Amino acid sequence: MVKTKEVLLKMEMKIDIPQDIMLDKKRLRSVQRGILKAISKGPYEEGLAFKIVKATFVDLYSSYNLPGTI
Repeated sequence: MVKTKEVLLKMEMKIDIPQDIMLDKKRLRSVQRGILKAISKGPYEEGLAFKIVKATFVDLYSSYNLPGTI
């Protein structure tokens, strides 16, 4: 059996999303899912066991979280 060590990756990423997508909840959720899928693809392809525990999408120019925050 392979010995493993659990680590926690903390990161912040700024993403420019077109305003028309920001105003369309369905498209925004699709973009959010796509971003998480893209982030998780690399570790998955390397055979790493991982779980995205928390992901929050925040509009930097307003005081509220985006609808559909995962």
